[in-house]
Amino acid sequence: MRRTSMSRFVPFLVMLMMAASAAAADRALLEQKLGARYKLSTVNAEGDFVVQGTTVVLRKSGFTGGADPITCVHQYKDGRISLTGPSKAACTGAVRTLSKIPIVNKIPGVGTANQAVQGNAPTTRPFVAGEKLYITKIEVVKDDIHLTLISELVNQVRYTAEIRFHKAATLEILEAENLIAEVLGTGAGGGGGGSKSTSTSAASQPVAAPAAQAYTAPPMASPQPATADAPLPPIAPPDQPAAAPPTISPGMTIDQVVAVLGQPARIANLGSKKIYMYPSQKVTFVDGKVAPAGDSDDSSGSQPGSSPSMLLYELGLGVLILGAAAFLFMRSRRPAAVVPAGPPPPMAQYQAPPPAAPVAPAPPMNLIQRLDELEKLKERGILTPQEFEREKAKLRSM
Repeated sequence: MRRTSMSRFVPFLVMLMMAASAAAADRALLEQKLGARYKLSTVNAEGDFVVQGTTVVLRKSGFTGGADPITCVHQYKDGRISLTGPSKAACTGAVRTLSKIPIVNKIPGVGTANQAVQGNAPTTRPFVAGEKLYITKIEVVKDDIHLTLISELVNQVRYTAEIRFHKAATLEILEAENLIAEVLGTGAGGGGGGSKSTSTSAASQPVAAPAAQAYTAPPMASPQPATADAPLPPIAPPDQPAAAPPTISPGMTIDQVVAVLGQPARIANLGSKKIYMYPSQKVTFVDGKVAPAGDSDDSSGSQPGSSPSMLLYELGLGVLILGAAAFLFMRSRRPAAVVPAGPPPPMAQYQAPPPAAPVAPAPPMNLIQRLDELEKLKERGILTPQEFEREKAKLRSM
């Protein structure tokens, strides 16, 4: 019963693993296609772009970004952008109101929301349609597509947010791209690096203290145009022809052949005749020297390593080894004969033979023949010694 249930469970487990691997492959393929559609951006710790990818333009309102370390998480479902999870409280004005209470503002993540009152940049900022963003991460989680976005510099601060497109991973790639395009449109160029946003909402925020000026690399010198007198680069010589393969001539010794071709893969020793077998050819030696082409034919065949006798020998040796291994295996599995311990069997007691039937009177014969017969009957145990003496006495009395 247990074996039957396990045999039914194994195919189900295999099918489950195949489905999981196929789903993982589909997710990886979708991430790869979206990565080709939207080039990712990379920003260093100072807020400068290391790699500036595709610029996307926000098409819908209701999008909020958070300053480090806050990332506002949104969900796009049924055509609406809304905050989800803990971001509902962390990225709204409710936290900013609670942060003004002296005791509550000691809570991590709540007290920082009051930085706007102290003249610093706000921890969250709402974005309106038409503002530019950059994608820094694309991830497929179950049936959703997650995009991590970062804004341009606004008062020396970049705001980060994540938007999750509900059930987008179950769509075809074109349908998923169309769903993303409802929120984010692609724009040509786009401000990056240290440019400021020109939106009216950014201008209404208090101005932050100027940050340390980032290091600017010196401009690269423009390349000098090539003049007519400049020497041309040297022309590469043509490829040299491939070296000819090494040749073996009759009369060469074994050491000379080994120096040219190296050690052979196999050696056939036939007394005064030796055959060195290489992957591409075979060399026959007679009395230590390479034999002419006519004398190199032997029973080993035209191809190296194809000797019928050698193949038969190896085949027979393999069969012998397999037979010995099978015999030892079967013998090790045979249970040893167990002799039950017990008292030894009782010895048979001697029983006297039954009394002999009375001997019928024999026809008349001479005395010596009769005594011989009685002696034979006694030796055979038919007559007892007493009967033998009695019959012998009768013969003598006759």
